[in-house]
Amino acid sequence: MIVRPVSQPDSQLGRELQDLLVSDTHYRRIIFVSAFVAFRTVLRLRDRLLAQVGNGAELRLVVGIDLGGTSREVLEEFLRWNTNTLVFHNPLSRATFHPKVYLLEQEAGAVLFIGSNNFTDGGFYTNYEMAARFDFVFPQDNEEYANALIPLQRFLNPNGGTVRALDRNLIDTLVARGELPTEAEARRQTGRRARGQAGRIGTIPPNPFSGVGVPLPPLLPRELRREDQPLGPRVTQGQVRDANPEVTLVWRKRLTNSDALDVRAGTAHVGGVRLTQAGFENPPGQRINQTSYFRNLFADYHWVMETGRHRAADQEHAFIRMGIRIRGRDFGVYEFEISHKPSGEAGQNNDTTILRWGAEFNRIVPQQNLSGALFSLYETDDDDAPFLIDITD
Repeated sequence: MIVRPVSQPDSQLGRELQDLLVSDTHYRRIIFVSAFVAFRTVLRLRDRLLAQVGNGAELRLVVGIDLGGTSREVLEEFLRWNTNTLVFHNPLSRATFHPKVYLLEQEAGAVLFIGSNNFTDGGFYTNYEMAARFDFVFPQDNEEYANALIPLQRFLNPNGGTVRALDRNLIDTLVARGELPTEAEARRQTGRRARGQAGRIGTIPPNPFSGVGVPLPPLLPRELRREDQPLGPRVTQGQVRDANPEVTLVWRKRLTNSDALDVRAGTAHVGGVRLTQAGFENPPGQRINQTSYFRNLFADYHWVMETGRHRAADQEHAFIRMGIRIRGRDFGVYEFEISHKPSGEAGQNNDTTILRWGAEFNRIVPQQNLSGALFSLYETDDDDAPFLIDITD
């Protein structure tokens, strides 16, 4: 038996699982146990897991629904798989279901992960997590393997009144009881928990911590992005926002003449800021891949196909609430359109994504003489303006 740590985000558990679930490795048993499960992360592994089922693997999923951490969409998706899915819930609020165990077993051996990682994008890719990976080789590790599984049986094969097999009636009952949020609600709840916004009253002192970028999960394949559409836009044009949100820099560049709508008479501009690489690093020391970075950064929003005479067939867009500040003047919160052309992802030098200024700022921006100004994009802890544009000299 070999034991080694999986220290995230330096190593990502999701990538290790994806590598293990390659098509030429056939497993006889796969068991995932997780307190929280996110729909987008399920989509990332769906094809590989179902391919193993097609090859004869027994797939068992043991999932929790406490604290709103697993959505209706997740259970609906698992129900369609027609595999062995068990839902664990103890109605006592002080008894939260919280284990995370991932087991992949084949004839020649098994890999077991035990750690803090939920079956979510944070748990598998971006959170600070720690897991232990146990690699067993059969037959020499048979006894160690059997002994390792003994204390895990209550999670790998649970039973009793706290466990129910997933079926249509269970989903409908949980929804009727208000115990199963939508994916949109689950994501908002996760964001609020992460930002510690529950129960805020009175004056809040400045945050003593500062944000540091971490590697993003892989961008979902194009064919899966349409399935991952839980959030819709909410119009907030000109809304007043929190004047001092906690912010983390996620991108920066100097505005070109075209970005600043400063072009010669008779010359058409692109109507927005090209979201290029601009030498930006996130996390520090790792330059972004602009062909996927921004589409991934805004992945939680409602993306739809963008129509029009001059649009590529695969061009999509979303509307993102952002505060905007220009040379210290706060313009409030607006919905900025982000347009992304997936067909441009093939090469590193492509500019596949653009932030469009929109009608209001198509008028304002040329008056500000912003060519050469520094455009900084921040992620914030403000639910009403999750991003902030700050333009300075």
